Amino acid sequence: MIRIKFDYNLKKDAWSWVLIAKDKNMWGLNWRDQIAQIPDELLKKIEKASVSRAKKIVESYIEKNAKKEYKNKVMHFEMYALKKSWSMVEKKYFEVLTNIMQKPIFTDEIGCYFTTGLVCPDNEKENWFMVSMWHSIPFSITTICHEILHLQFLHYYKDYLKKNELNNEQIEDLKESLTFLLNESEFYDVILSQDSGYPEHQDLRKKLKNIWQKEKDFQKFLDKAIVEVKDNK
Repeated sequence: MIRIKFDYNLKKDAWSWVLIAKDKNMWGLNWRDQIAQIPDELLKKIEKASVSRAKKIVESYIEKNAKKEYKNKVMHFEMYALKKSWSMVEKKYFEVLTNIMQKPIFTDEIGCYFTTGLVCPDNEKENWFMVSMWHSIPFSITTICHEILHLQFLHYYKDYLKKNELNNEQIEDLKESLTFLLNESEFYDVILSQDSGYPEHQDLRKKLKNIWQKEKDFQKFLDKAIVEVKDNK
């Protein structure tokens, strides 16, 4: 059985703050809304500093926050609730994902780390992703499904996409748009909160959905999706 490790890590939390503060490409979302937890003065320091220095600045800020102990207690209970809630659907989720992509789950353990920020990035190389302490349990379950779908897809198909001459931006667009699958009937018993995707990907998501409803063989679907992504630019 694949194991999801739920945890909190200060360095990873700080990394997520810095990542979003320095990368303003949010595929159509309002960047400032996504970093609402970062005070203006702290944001200025992050933007001026190197990535390594910015992470240290954010670590210090989080550690010295007056509500740190309160937040940690809340996260502890949220983590417990999320772990229990996820346990009700994890078997079904992995069965469906395996059937759809026609591949076994790529690893035995995946990390799920809480962030005190609002955005939930992932780390493809180290097989972990984040959920936000500010999000509801149903929303976070969808985040887990969303991020694992990303990791599974990239593990098995990233090289194939490159061989088919998709550039990094196109691979990212396809990866993000592919989460329309979570709203399909296959995941009906897993998802309570819809996966909305990013504003800039809405047209592509609709096109991929139309392809999927006609072609449920994932390899054949993917070949058609690649053509669609190339034509989308």
